[in-house]
Amino acid sequence: MGTEVINLGGVERELARLGNKVDALGSHVSSVESQISEVRDDLAALRNDFLTMMEEQRRASALEQAATELVSVRQEMERKFGNYGVVRNTMVGILQATDAALVRKATISTVSEELMISTPDYWLAPVLVALAAWINNNRDLAERAIAEAVRRDNEHSSLAMALICRRNHRTGTCYEWLARYFSTQNAAKIDMDSMVYIDAYVNGIFGPDEKHLCDDYMTRWIGQIQSQTPQFEEKQSQSWAEYFRTYETDGGSKYPALKAVVKEFGYIDKYLGKINAIEKISTGFEGIRNAEIDSRTLAEQVDSHLMELVNSDDPKERQLREEEEYLLAVKACEGDVTQARRMVNQRRQEKREQTVSIVEQMTRVARDKSRGVDHHKKTALRFLGGYINDGFARYRDEETPDFPQEVTLELDGWSGRATTGDEAAALKSDYATFMEGQKAAELAELQRKTEPKNLKVVAMVCAVAGIVFFFINATLGIALLLAAAACFMALKGKEKARVKGTEEIAAKYGTKTEDGAKEIDLALGQWKAAKAEASERGSLLKMEKVA
Repeated sequence: MGTEVINLGGVERELARLGNKVDALGSHVSSVESQISEVRDDLAALRNDFLTMMEEQRRASALEQAATELVSVRQEMERKFGNYGVVRNTMVGILQATDAALVRKATISTVSEELMISTPDYWLAPVLVALAAWINNNRDLAERAIAEAVRRDNEHSSLAMALICRRNHRTGTCYEWLARYFSTQNAAKIDMDSMVYIDAYVNGIFGPDEKHLCDDYMTRWIGQIQSQTPQFEEKQSQSWAEYFRTYETDGGSKYPALKAVVKEFGYIDKYLGKINAIEKISTGFEGIRNAEIDSRTLAEQVDSHLMELVNSDDPKERQLREEEEYLLAVKACEGDVTQARRMVNQRRQEKREQTVSIVEQMTRVARDKSRGVDHHKKTALRFLGGYINDGFARYRDEETPDFPQEVTLELDGWSGRATTGDEAAALKSDYATFMEGQKAAELAELQRKTEPKNLKVVAMVCAVAGIVFFFINATLGIALLLAAAACFMALKGKEKARVKGTEEIAAKYGTKTEDGAKEIDLALGQWKAAKAEASERGSLLKMEKVA
């Protein structure tokens, strides 16, 4: 049977063409995948652009709506409360005009009566009438107008009359109205404005309270807080004691060698820390007690608060004012309503946080180190002096270790005792002796590690045997001679290591001895200084009160 030759050339060509098509298809697929990736990127960019556009449209729409609503809110405020603004401006004008005596009494009466008719229910309108009647010596009208003002808003009317009387030096009447205003205050919710008037009263800006009309309210407010707070006295004492602890500082910066070397530094630091803290506390509160009051500035502040009171919003306006505040915030945030709401809420939260109990208000003032010494702190001391002193006594009496009369110096495993601080020579000598012992021990260990032991004998034996066997068995002889050479090299290496190690140990302990002597001198010098400080100022621990 003959051998038939199969021609595979055609098959190979077809496979080659198929391979080319597969390659082309793969290239096409890669191109498609690249195009798909580009399309995805374009779609993502388009989506981001679309979202940005939508956000811009939302903000533009919110901004436009806020502007429209703001106009509407202000129009409603003008429609409902427009006369309130007229009353406020007129009141400010009359106060300023009476100071300068530039307006006729008849004109004041006419204007005030017209506003009373056109502004029903607003507390400031009858106050304005009362002021005009007062100027015109019309007692009957003034009393009736004041009664109406009090009926409409007791708190604001009483405060306004108190400030007006103070402005006109009617001290007795001023205190009657101020006492009435104080009677409306809740000791658990005192705001910053109320603190201004309390501060002014305590510092004599309203004049002498000869009938003690307001003194009782100070005591009564503290009594209210006491009754509403379980264990009030104990909490106050503990709070002030904790506050006084913040005056203590680490003495390590002043006495670094003592901190590094002396075992009893913790006791020294605690003792001196309390002495220094008490001195700072005493100096600080003495500065508050002796601070001079700038009565003129405080009086001007009270007068400015009268103007603020006159121009303040009435509770009936509050809802529209809050809407106006929010819409203005939207405009300020360029239509970002989320940010605007956050801004408004934060502002209102801060205002709420400023309204706290009178004790907390006074405590904040007394502890505020950023405001320096002023009349506010003097007022706080008058209110809280008893609690401050109780807290101070508690802090002073907290367990404090006695100042040590002898200290232990610990350095590099060595220890020594010092009493007077004049033991430097003896301690440094003892330390040097200790270092010599440490050095000797380390040298002995080095000697042990570098001891050749039987290596020299082995080297000699190998050398002799190598020479003998060299003539009998050259190979064995050479091997023994090589072993002897290796032993001699090892001996030389150990000797070199011993010499180097000895030099390093000597240098190390020389430095240690020198540095240790310096550290001992520093520590003893600081020990003497610390002893002197404790002796000179230790009596501070017996101080009875600071406020």
